[in-house]
Amino acid sequence: DLKEYFRETEAQGLKGTRQAQRESYGWWRRLRWYQKPTIAMVNGWCFGGGYGPLFSCDLAFAAEEAKFGLSEINWGILPGGGATKVAQELMPFRKAMYHAMTGENIDGKTAADWGLVNEAVPLAQLKDRVTEVAKVLLAKNPVALKATKDAMKRVGVMSYDDAEDYLIRAQEAANSYDNEGRKEGIRQFIDEKSYKPGLGAYDKDKVKA
Repeated sequence: DLKEYFRETEAQGLKGTRQAQRESYGWWRRLRWYQKPTIAMVNGWCFGGGYGPLFSCDLAFAAEEAKFGLSEINWGILPGGGATKVAQELMPFRKAMYHAMTGENIDGKTAADWGLVNEAVPLAQLKDRVTEVAKVLLAKNPVALKATKDAMKRVGVMSYDDAEDYLIRAQEAANSYDNEGRKEGIRQFIDEKSYKPGLGAYDKDKVKA
């Protein structure tokens, strides 16, 4: 709990602080680059350190009644543990500054409006909505999904030319892992005309083993 985290870590000095940081940052890093798509579902309170796993997930949905906050300023510290970076990365600059400097809470609907989550729905609908999105992702080619989520996270810090080069290599790597899946998607679209990419995914169950 918070008492254990702060008091015991404080008693261990800098060594304890660094160990706690390595552990928590390591968890979020593993989640951020996880092999499969990840979805955060926020149904209650999400404060400070909770922004780490929130950001690490590929998608995030919240109940309109959920509460988000960077309360660190209210007890005399800055929002550490990556929370400041999360706010700055996901929110418009002025919104992020207000959020961090005032320590005021925002609800799920505002979090969606400010870009902290993808979407906010009434609490009673939250699980169904997340399940619906998960089923959409489940129908996609898993190799393409992993390549796509990694690419979206990496190209943001690249120049356009560097991103072009990276994406060429990423596609080549994905093809080497699942060339049959790519070919099947093209076959069903071009030859069978059994689906339209703009309206849905190809039937990956037809891919030859």
